[in-house]
Amino acid sequence: MPKFLEAIGDLAKGAGVAADTAVWLGRYAKRQYNSSKNGVCLLCNNLQPEGHENTFVWTPSGAQRNGRPGQNVQGGSVLALSLEDLSTKKLLKSREIDKQTGVPFRDCRYCRLLCDIFDAFYIDEWMSWVTETHNAMPVSFGLMIRQGAPLVVTTIGFVHDKYWKDARSDVEIYLDPTVIPSTVPSGLSPAMPGLPAIGPANVRQTDTRSEICLSFIKDSVRQCCSEHGACRSMFEAFVPTRLLYVGGGNAALRLCETTTWQEQPPYVALSHCWGGSKPLSLLKARMEDFKKHINVADLPNTFKDAIVVTQELQLPYLWIDSLCIIQDDTTDWEQEAARMADVYSKAFVVVTGSSSPNPETPFLGPREDEWLTKTFNFPVAPGVNIPVKARKRAILAAPLDQGLLEPPFTTSWGTLKRVGPLYNRGWCFQEAYLATRNLHFTPGSLIFECKTHRRGEDQLPPYPSTAPGTLGHPDPADQWRMLVKSFTSRQLTFGGDKLPAISGAAVTMPQAQHGRYLAGLWADTLLLDLMWQVMPWFVLAGQHSESLAYNDKEGGPPTWSWASMRWGVVWTKLKILQPVARVLDAQVTVEGVNPYGKVSGGVIKLQGRLRRCRLKFDSRLEHDANYTLEDGSTSKPQHYRTDGPLSREAVPGPYGANARRGRAGPFCIDTDKEEVTAVVFFIACCPFVGHIGKQYVGLVLGSSPRSPGNMERVGAIFNLPRSWYDSAEEAVVTIV
Repeated sequence: MPKFLEAIGDLAKGAGVAADTAVWLGRYAKRQYNSSKNGVCLLCNNLQPEGHENTFVWTPSGAQRNGRPGQNVQGGSVLALSLEDLSTKKLLKSREIDKQTGVPFRDCRYCRLLCDIFDAFYIDEWMSWVTETHNAMPVSFGLMIRQGAPLVVTTIGFVHDKYWKDARSDVEIYLDPTVIPSTVPSGLSPAMPGLPAIGPANVRQTDTRSEICLSFIKDSVRQCCSEHGACRSMFEAFVPTRLLYVGGGNAALRLCETTTWQEQPPYVALSHCWGGSKPLSLLKARMEDFKKHINVADLPNTFKDAIVVTQELQLPYLWIDSLCIIQDDTTDWEQEAARMADVYSKAFVVVTGSSSPNPETPFLGPREDEWLTKTFNFPVAPGVNIPVKARKRAILAAPLDQGLLEPPFTTSWGTLKRVGPLYNRGWCFQEAYLATRNLHFTPGSLIFECKTHRRGEDQLPPYPSTAPGTLGHPDPADQWRMLVKSFTSRQLTFGGDKLPAISGAAVTMPQAQHGRYLAGLWADTLLLDLMWQVMPWFVLAGQHSESLAYNDKEGGPPTWSWASMRWGVVWTKLKILQPVARVLDAQVTVEGVNPYGKVSGGVIKLQGRLRRCRLKFDSRLEHDANYTLEDGSTSKPQHYRTDGPLSREAVPGPYGANARRGRAGPFCIDTDKEEVTAVVFFIACCPFVGHIGKQYVGLVLGSSPRSPGNMERVGAIFNLPRSWYDSAEEAVVTIV
């Protein structure tokens, strides 16, 4: 009976989906038919949320696509519309004149407003969105429209990014609430017909040293301390080994050792970019001098700014890594790196110098021109123009869907690339993640973020909630994989820093209480953790021929660890996983005193099945694997995800697998396909998504020249049919 009722429920759900689809198609057809008669642009919808088949109801608790399009709006809810992948070619038609008629091909004033704004922000000596469009480059834009809120325009491919293809940049369009009343003619409302559905926003300051910015800093911290019980409860008694005393003014600046202190005073911690430079640092020979006095004039500008912010908050102590860790003492560095989680999570406030690429560049001062607000006149009626404001928006400033909920471990939290030099650096990831209160001095906005909410200097309330768990509690294993995904999208100068730079976050994970940590993976979930993949190359800019793996001549993380790769990694969401392999042994060799830090190697011994195969790959990223059937024919090729360009190395071994990651050119990536041999080791099986039957997933391995008789990882493979597994041989493999 339960199965029968379940089947009835499935039928009912299917009927509901069919009904919603029919309603959607009806509204789509109606909009297409009536657009010219009603004067509504099919591309931008006149920058209004209503009347579109994708219109939804936004509630104060976040963006909710509940019910069918066009449902009644109640209880403070408003209409909203999110459009993606809109054509810039069609947009340009709004101002391209038809020579026969003398009017634009698409006479839409709303589209022309967007063109003017794009011209102002996305045409410079290096790139032009117009030129990119005419050259058929992959550029597009999207709209996030919500009644009463600023209009957010997302652009894809309008800006260049060193590490990402089709980089995203946002523009925020709003009305100045202090100007609207004086510019709207008598008898007309700001919500007058013809005006885009854009709401007000706060003013962005042109200089972060302004009194308004300093007041914002103090007010944000004061509000959190007095109103956010959840944030207060996170603080535990802790004091770093050393602190800088800044409470007595610059003349009294000195280094303090805290080992004999009874009290544990609040302190500020600085997160900053080293940027290849060597700022004034604590060395063994300087210890006694620093304890007497540090000359402020000798400090780089970022450090000076951190002192200013600390003093504005009326706090006496500041922690800066280069001045509080002995830089020429390996033991001290390892001990302090192991305490990094406590240093940043228990700081009263973390100051993040996001806009400074190096210590010499201040984060307090005038903003760069590209982040300043620009004004555009929009014709709402003949002879009546309304000033519309536009500015680039830091992605960190608001959630992707304009909702009020964006806790950790959501899709946008783990994916979006924040703007600012600091957000490219791997070391700074955990510093922001661990902070209870964080002041981000980003290029475009001063942003306060705590464990309750996030507010920007240029935002109006209500502010997005960042409270963990407000959108559910992801499994700890999924949390860790999302942390690694976000962390590995950043860059590190030295490959050996990969694990130390996330060790503080690893210590705070629930797995650390009971499980073994294995070079960035966890013993309890090891089989699935092994199934990481290098981030799809189509999001990397021009890295097709570059090595994605660190050079392993001096050891380092084993090939089965994501920490052996230069670039970002991701995990495919696999459901109802059934392991077909067994872990016989797993060990890593840790360097130093931090069990979550640097490693010099590791081995995993697995028992299961493997299939010998041939790999094909080329510079067009067409990678597939196949094997020879009993009748001598070739199996159907199966796509696999390589760990970057491969090299061919003849290594004696039981399987004759000569595939190896390329670590130094030349690589076998000619446009004529090259072929190497490897083995597929099966890890697990799970249902095919949208298909009947099971798929098998596994690792692609080659023989190791460093460790004869053992294997090295060269890639991962998914969607393997049962025939591959059934014809595989039983084996025990050791991966290094």
